[in-house]
Amino acid sequence: MPSESTHLAQVRHNLVFLRSFYAPTTPYPDWAVTVAFYTALHAIEAALASQHMHSQSHVERRRYVRQMFPHLWRLYYRLDVFSRRTRYEGFQPDPVLLQQLVDHDLNTILRGLGTSP
Repeated sequence: MPSESTHLAQVRHNLVFLRSFYAPTTPYPDWAVTVAFYTALHAIEAALASQHMHSQSHVERRRYVRQMFPHLWRLYYRLDVFSRRTRYEGFQPDPVLLQQLVDHDLNTILRGLGTSP
């Protein structure tokens, strides 16, 4: 399993990529949501790894988030749901929703885990 530092490096890598094209009016809102979700995922995994824990699946990770980080659960789940919708249903969030997901939800998750955005 990847270490905490490996997950944190992926968080930083994903944030650099996200910032390279993100604006609420980006022509790539699907990718912005997906990158935001996977950034949050790696931040969660880093927090788990710091406690010598790892999730084996999205289902298991959702359970850990709900149990260990209940204050972040709603935000993480919302990113998860919208990321899946953009990837599999062709959903394109409008600029207001996109800004909530990236600027609010992702940043709140990162701050809540002590991983500054």
